[in-house]
Amino acid sequence: MLLAARLLPREFTYNRAMTKRRLFALLFCAAFTVVGVRLLQAQDKPQLIETQKLMMENQFVRVIDVRVPAGYAEPRHSHGRGVTIALTDYDNETRVEGAQWSKSHTKFGDVKWADPVTHEARNTGTTEQHVIRVELK
Repeated sequence: MLLAARLLPREFTYNRAMTKRRLFALLFCAAFTVVGVRLLQAQDKPQLIETQKLMMENQFVRVIDVRVPAGYAEPRHSHGRGVTIALTDYDNETRVEGAQWSKSHTKFGDVKWADPVTHEARNTGTTEQHVIRVELK
């Protein structure tokens, strides 16, 4: 090692402290990347609430059975983009943060497209809201 230290310029010599710092920096970057990827994956997959039941999921879609009893108010939650198929007639109101409540009436068999949204919803009618939601990944 002494001969190598004399023959090589100073920047090429073995430095144990520098090697440990580089290794630590590399491990830190790898851990930071893994955590970042996990957080991004969690954001892509909205969490289900008590009125929603996961029916099926693969790399392309999530299929969710949604049943909201008459008079029930769902807390703030998110949906990915996708299609909703109504299995009952129902009346509901929805509200995105900072906006007014929006009323709607949906009939059995209605099929609606929806972009990603975070909102509150409440069933204002006298019948259960029953829909199948197919969210694209």
